[in-house]
Parts: sequence; C-alpha cells; structure tokens
Amino acid sequence: MKAVRWGIVGLGNIANKFASDLALVPDCSLEAVASSDSSRASDFTQKYQAKKSYARYTDLFQDPEVDLVYVASLHPLHAALAIEAIKNGKGVLCEKPMGMNAAQVNQIVKSASAAPVFLMEALWTRFNPAFAQVQQWIAEGKIGRLRYINATFSFNGLDRGEDSRLFNPKKGGGSLLDIGIYPLFLAYSLLGLPESVKASAVLTKQGVDEQLAFIFSYPKAQALLYSSFAHDEDMQARICGESGEIYMGSRWHETGDLKLVTKEGEFKHSIPITGKGYTYEILEANQCFRDHQNQSTKWTWQQSIDIATLMDTLRKEIKVVYPEDGE
Repeated sequence: MKAVRWGIVGLGNIANKFASDLALVPDCSLEAVASSDSSRASDFTQKYQAKKSYARYTDLFQDPEVDLVYVASLHPLHAALAIEAIKNGKGVLCEKPMGMNAAQVNQIVKSASAAPVFLMEALWTRFNPAFAQVQQWIAEGKIGRLRYINATFSFNGLDRGEDSRLFNPKKGGGSLLDIGIYPLFLAYSLLGLPESVKASAVLTKQGVDEQLAFIFSYPKAQALLYSSFAHDEDMQARICGESGEIYMGSRWHETGDLKLVTKEGEFKHSIPITGKGYTYEILEANQCFRDHQNQSTKWTWQQSIDIATLMDTLRKEIKVVYPEDGE
C-alpha cells in the first residue's frame, strides 16, 4: 500500500497532537511542515521527524511530494489556506471550524468540488469509535426514541489574556467556534437540524462569547448545550430516549467510556483509544484519498455547511460579529 504523504500548516498545540498521532498510523508519513515562524518550523520538524520544513505555506502547497494537507492555523486563516492548498491540487483536512461562517465554508467546498480534490473538516469526535458505538445503540433502538441531549464543553481560560486566540475577535475568539461546536455537533449528528434555536451568552468587552448556553428544539426532543472559557467542569454527555439513556464519560468528545442504561440494567463499555484520538480522522482521510473520494460519507461537505449555518444563527442571536462576516 502506497504511503499517504502529509503536510501540516500552522504548528500550534493542536498540530503537535495531530503529528503525534500521525506517527501511530500505518502507511502514512509526515512529509513537510510550514510555519511563518521559521524556528517553530525547525523545532517541529525535529520533534516529529518531518522530512522538510518551510517558512512559507505556499512552498508546502507547491511541494509535489505532499498528498494531503492538515490546516491547523488560527480560525480566520482556515478558508484562505484551505483554498490555496486545493488550488495547488492538494487534498485538505481542515481543522474545525472549517470557516468563520457558512459563506466561507461554501467557498471552500466550491473550490474542492471544482478541483476536484478531497476535503474534510477535522471534527475528530465524529470518527471516535465510542461515537460509532453510541450511533449503533441508537440505531438498534436500545434507548428508544430520542428526547433529550445534554452536552457541554468548558475550561478555564480566563488567564490567557485579551489578545489570545480565545478572546481576540481578529483571531476567531469566542467559545462557540472553538469548543461550542462539539456539543452542537453532537445534537446535530443525532437529532438533525433543529426547528428553532435559542441562545444566551456572556460576552467579553471585545464582543466575543466567553460563555454560551443554547437550546435546540425539535418536534419531540430538545438539546441543552453549553460552552465556556470561564470555568472547568467534568464534561459528560447525556443522551436520553423514551426507554433508556446513554452516558458518555468525562471529556465526552474524546472518551472511550460509555454507559448504557435500560430496563435490563446498566452496561458499562470501555473502548481503548489509540493515541490522543486523532488517529481515526487520519485513517478516514487516508482511506478517502486512496479511494479517490472527494468527501467522506461519515462527515460530508453538506454537514460542515449545516454546522457553520447553525453557528451563524447562534451568533446572530447573541450578536457576535467577526471581521470576516462583512466580506
């Protein structure tokens, strides 16, 4: 089997986790990395044994020995970098959110469709084997008709400072785009598009959501969802049906620990996770690339557009606006 050759652009914290997991996946390699900070690129290259490093993203995109590019830059750069990579014939795995708004996501999708090349949003929870197990239990009717989902994602980032990527609107700050996307994804994946959306937020003086609570309403179901940079908490997810419940263990978006509760009793199920959990989206991207598929059936372009549209709706309600919204 031919090895899939990866390039990584944007070498922050998430890129380090990704590169660490990439080394655990067979039949692929880290061909090249790129950063505007040449010393960071050099250090990253040595740490993860990349074959080459670039000080310009464009040079990586034009490298004929790179097959797939992982875009791990700050949120506002995702669209431009993904589109440039696509125009150079590269497949793209773009860190979530794929774009700052639905308009940008549509632009990226249009570029990938025209090229045509592989494109997928790196919503890694979708590929977690524990999430697959949850889907299977629901499909098998283990908990009956879904009525309620409760999912949160929060951590204390108040000491990061106003100019950090968490709080600076020019860096795509705000809890929704960074971590609120996870609870939103869970409700959307299991219940689909809601009939109505309600939201309440605590905004910073810079105008981004430091803390956000939102409700998705369906004909016979509700999802209570929450994200915050203001405090730590034990992040579990609850999925309740008319005849049972499923509990995803702490840090539910990456967990391998599940509990199914029915009239027959409680069943605990623990799934070993390879690496930090990015391995599964890498495997999916590799397989799609080898099969000449432009998109994954597990997380389609339309689903990325839907997620972005829902986030636009929420931001409109809480009055959070980014510079990119005026483009």
